[in-house]
Amino acid sequence: MNLRFLRTVVELAHSPSLNAAAKKLNLSHSAVSLQIKALEDELQFAILDRSKRPPILTPQGLALVEQARRMEDVVSDIQALADTNRFFGRVSVGAAPSTIQTLVAPTLARLSVEHADLEIELIAGLSHDLINMVLDGSIHVALVTDPGASYPNLATLPVCSEPFQLWVSDLETSDDYHTILRTRPFIWFTRSTALSRRAEAYLQRNRINVLSKMDVNSFEGVEALVRHNLGISILPKRALAPPPRGIRAIDLEGGELNREVVLASRRNSPRKQLVQRIHEVLLSLIEGQSADADGGTETDTPLV
Repeated sequence: MNLRFLRTVVELAHSPSLNAAAKKLNLSHSAVSLQIKALEDELQFAILDRSKRPPILTPQGLALVEQARRMEDVVSDIQALADTNRFFGRVSVGAAPSTIQTLVAPTLARLSVEHADLEIELIAGLSHDLINMVLDGSIHVALVTDPGASYPNLATLPVCSEPFQLWVSDLETSDDYHTILRTRPFIWFTRSTALSRRAEAYLQRNRINVLSKMDVNSFEGVEALVRHNLGISILPKRALAPPPRGIRAIDLEGGELNREVVLASRRNSPRKQLVQRIHEVLLSLIEGQSADADGGTETDTPLV
C-alpha cells in the first residue's frame, strides 16, 4: 500500500474539495483522483462518495483516514530514530488546562518556528487521563502533575514546583488564616484529582475542617467563584501566571505543599529528542521568569 496515497486521503479529510487538497499536496486534480482510485481498487471499497458535489468521504473512507493517521505516526516515529536533528510529522502534546496559557502555548509557538515541518496537536485533560494516553501511545508527551513512581513505563522530566496557596476574594475582610479556612465556603478543584487529594490531606494533617460547598472542574472556574466572594480555595501558584485578579493569595502555613509539574513520556519513546527539546524550552521559560525576578521585579508579600 502506497503511503503517499494514504497521505492524500488524510489531506482530503481536512480540505473542502479535491482541488484544495491537490493544492496543499502540490499535485494536480487528476493526480489526486488517480491516487484515490488506485486505493479504492486495491482496498475494494469506495473512499469517496462521488454522487455528492463536491465529493465527500464515505464512512469507510473516514475510517481509513483514522488508520492512515496512525500509520503516518508510526512512520514518523521510525524516521525520528534516524534523524535526531530535525523534527517533523505529527506530534501529540497533552497538557493539564492550567498549564496551557503560560507554559504550553509559548513552548509550542517556539517549536513551530524552529521546526516548520512539525504538525502539533494539543490535547487538554486531567493529569491522570493524559498519563494513560501517553502510556497507550495516544499522545507522545504531556505536561502533568508528577504521579510519582506509580508508572514504571513512564519517564518524567521535572519542569517546576508550584507552591499551594489559599485563595480568598479581595472583598474578604479577615486576615485570620484559620478563621477563613474554618468559616468560609470551600471550593474544590475536581475533588477526585490527585491535586485536590493532596490539599485535603494537608487540611486533615493540620486538623482543619472546611465547609465544602462546590466542586469545579477548572482553575478558571474556581478563580471566578472566589473572585466574587462565593468561597475560598487552595490551589497551586501557577508558574509564569500573573496574580489572579480580584484575589488575595495567602501562603499556606508549613510551606510543604507543592505541585510538581513534569514532562511525561513513554520510556524508550522514539521521540526522545523532541521531548528533550520541549523540556529545554520549558526550562528556559521558567529560568527567564526567575531572571526577571532577580533583576528587581516586585513580588507580593505573603499575608501569613
